[in-house]
Amino acid sequence: MFHRRLCGAATLAALLLPAFGLTAAQAATRVSFIAPQTYTDGNLTWGPVDQRLTLEGLERILLRLAHRYVPAGTDLDIEVLDIDLAGKIDPLRSRTNTLRVMRQDTWPQMRLRTTLRRNGRIVAQSEERVLKVNYLMDPIAIRSDDRLRFEKAMLADWFAKRFAAQPAG
Repeated sequence: MFHRRLCGAATLAALLLPAFGLTAAQAATRVSFIAPQTYTDGNLTWGPVDQRLTLEGLERILLRLAHRYVPAGTDLDIEVLDIDLAGKIDPLRSRTNTLRVMRQDTWPQMRLRTTLRRNGRIVAQSEERVLKVNYLMDPIAIRSDDRLRFEKAMLADWFAKRFAAQPAG
């Protein structure tokens, strides 16, 4: 089975840590997209530029949330195994196949594999399906113009629940 990993933000983050006054003791987070060509969604049919923008946007969201919620001295590896963005492309409503129609039954979801380490030792591992069924009822996401607003809200809820005991920042 062919696995393709797209990484880069972790390296960039390591270079930028001193510029933002952060130390390596805070938390290191690495995000990998495993076999994105097999994802349920993720703008795969739109072309490589749209897919790259989607994956980079999701990576930024995951890194920001990890910085906010993952305790200092803890490393987090996130492997994105599948993505299904909120809404569905409706080819009958859009000649360019880029109009995403939001309905109650087209909620965002992702499958993530996470590994949490402290002092180099694995303290937790999981594979989870993260979803937000009531995504159209989120007042902040509804008013946002961010193209990944529903996924951002879903991931923020997941991080808050998963790491609520010890917010990092």
